[in-house]
Amino acid sequence: MSGSVQAVVGIAVIAWVLWNQLRTREFTSRRVRIAAVLGVIGLVEVVSAAGSHPVSAAGWALLVVGLVVGAATGLLRAATVSLWVQDGRVLTRGHWGTAALWVVGIGVHVGLDLLAGVVAPSAGAVDASSILLFVGVSLGAQGLVTMQRARALPGAPARVFQSVR
Repeated sequence: MSGSVQAVVGIAVIAWVLWNQLRTREFTSRRVRIAAVLGVIGLVEVVSAAGSHPVSAAGWALLVVGLVVGAATGLLRAATVSLWVQDGRVLTRGHWGTAALWVVGIGVHVGLDLLAGVVAPSAGAVDASSILLFVGVSLGAQGLVTMQRARALPGAPARVFQSVR
């Protein structure tokens, strides 16, 4: 994908994620599967970019730092999501804190991309292509912790959370 197409796709995915985070909806293991799909697509993009651009150790380090930030903000967001059981289903809804953590995480990711352009110019294409990987890691961390919280709810339907397939 070209850089401008990646940016449009990345913005669209982030807008979709934010919209979904702030509305009431049922929690199912499907959320973790979606995170995995986004992560795999992102990983393919990063590997593709790395194949056509040499990447320094500093570039890889900045990418890893960005993914750690994504996972950390996902863990924090999981704590901000309201969970409850209604009609035999687990429902969730994020709030302003959930959205703020997305903004912080994405801001750090973009900042690391800009830093990579300065300290590791060869890594610019790889870091710029990593937004879907970042979103997948962040959503995956949030989804797994939210699933654990949902399992502990009185009346939560066990069949929904038995496994992630």
